[in-house]
Amino acid sequence: MFRRLAAIILLCSIMLACTMWKNPPSGWSGATGGEQLERLFWQDVQAKHWAEVDKRLAATFAGTGPAGTMDRAAFLRHLQTSPLTQFSLSECTSQLNGADIMVTCTLHAQWAGQPSTSSTLSVWQQLKKGWVMVAHAQSKPAGGI
Repeated sequence: MFRRLAAIILLCSIMLACTMWKNPPSGWSGATGGEQLERLFWQDVQAKHWAEVDKRLAATFAGTGPAGTMDRAAFLRHLQTSPLTQFSLSECTSQLNGADIMVTCTLHAQWAGQPSTSSTLSVWQQLKKGWVMVAHAQSKPAGGI
């Protein structure tokens, strides 16, 4: 009787263990680090997932780059008119500031087939609806391409 009860308890424990812990969320819903946020953003730009890119830019977004300052609409236009064909990130660092993450990276990209390397700074803010980029700066590194 004891062995049968022990076997039933063991079987129930195994069945519960299989359903107790689910796989952690992936993609934007599972993003927790700055480099991961940057990578997901540039993947969406490369794949031309404009609805997702639009969702990830704050209404008050501010940007700057070699072409000057950009508001949200100008940044979206810039991304859509310069196709990103390849990218990689290196030398990424993240700094927490309350609910914000400031991320610096070196972005190696091909825009419309033209190679480019730039230093980037993005500020991400966590809202109830998920992570949004509130600011982005991009510049050519000293001595860079």
